[in-house]
Parts: sequence; structure tokens; C-alpha cells
Amino acid sequence: MLVALAGAFAVGRASAPEQVATVEYTDRLVNGVPVGFPGTPRGAGDAAAAYVTSLAASAALTASERQAIVDAVAAPGAGPSVADLVGVPAAQPGGAVISQVLVARVWVPDHDVDAAVPEGGAVSARTLLCALNGAVTDGIVAGPQAGLAGGWYVQDVTLRWVQGRWRVTVAQRLVPVPPPDQRGARRDGSPRDTQPLLEVLSARSWVPGTV
Repeated sequence: MLVALAGAFAVGRASAPEQVATVEYTDRLVNGVPVGFPGTPRGAGDAAAAYVTSLAASAALTASERQAIVDAVAAPGAGPSVADLVGVPAAQPGGAVISQVLVARVWVPDHDVDAAVPEGGAVSARTLLCALNGAVTDGIVAGPQAGLAGGWYVQDVTLRWVQGRWRVTVAQRLVPVPPPDQRGARRDGSPRDTQPLLEVLSARSWVPGTV
């Protein structure tokens, strides 16, 4: 009996979800953007998630505020190409906009995630994200044109380790991917290119900011 119980306990431990710890990177900020990520591929992936989120949110800011965020995340000479990715959603005349990205998973193909990256070294990270944008309403009446646009995407971001922090050198355009299936619902039969999700579903991807 004791042997059986011990075996069951061992199986339970092996099948239990792996515990993850949250890592705080907000102790170092530049223009409101967290930059205190370690010089490892894992740090590059977490930086990519933070930078993509900050760039998306900057679309709702003034031009000077957007430029300050671009300056904080872009590598020398890469500012124009990074700034080009900040798309400002259409708003009502004089109205504000919602521009937001939620990064769900990140991964760095072909890298030992905990290896040290030398000065000038580059890492290509990939993010699975949900992008949202739309016009801000008065919170009371929503007309027929009100609402949020967006969807699920994979985005590649290449970063370089420069003077103790990660900088973006190239950020690719968003690649649409199928949204998560609603539990209990049938798929609607629309095209589902799941190839970009293969790495998301592997053990190599992680929630940004966790180890």
C-alpha cells in the first residue's frame, strides 16, 4: 500500500503544472518604458513584449510622446523603421483613440534562452499578441460605428544588446493567426493557417516576464 501511494504521489508531482515566478523589470525605465531586461535571449524576448506593448500604446499619445518611446526602444539608425510600425487608428474628430497590444506568449527560436549575449549580439524574438484599436466614446452612448477592431497576430522582433540594454533593430509586420477556439464552440470553417502557432504551442514559449 505504501509503495502504491508513493508511486501515485510521484506521478502526481510529475503531472502537476510547472510553477513559474514573475520577474519585475520596472526598476529601470526610460521615457516610461521598462528596459531592465537581462542580456540573455529570454531577456530579449521579454524586452520585445514590453517594447511592442509600449509602441502600440504610444499611438494614442502626442507626436512628441510617441517619438520619445521610439527613441527609448530603437537601436541607433533604426528609429524611422520602428516608428513606421506605430499606426494611429481612426478616431472621431477631436476624439481620443484606444491603441493596445496584449502579448500572450513569446519565444526565441534557435537560442539557449539563458545564455549570455555579448555586446552587439542580436536575438530574433517572436510574440503572439492580441491587438486592439478604436475610437474612445463618452462611455454612455455607443453609436453603430463604435467598437474595437483587432485580432490575433504573430510578430517577429529583432533586438541587439547595446550598452547594457536591448534595442529594436527590426520589427516585422503583424502576421494574422487564427484566434483561440472558444471552449465548447465549433469552429466556423474559416481558413485556419495554424503553422505560425506551432512554436506557440511548444514548450519553448513562455508568458512574458516569467521564468
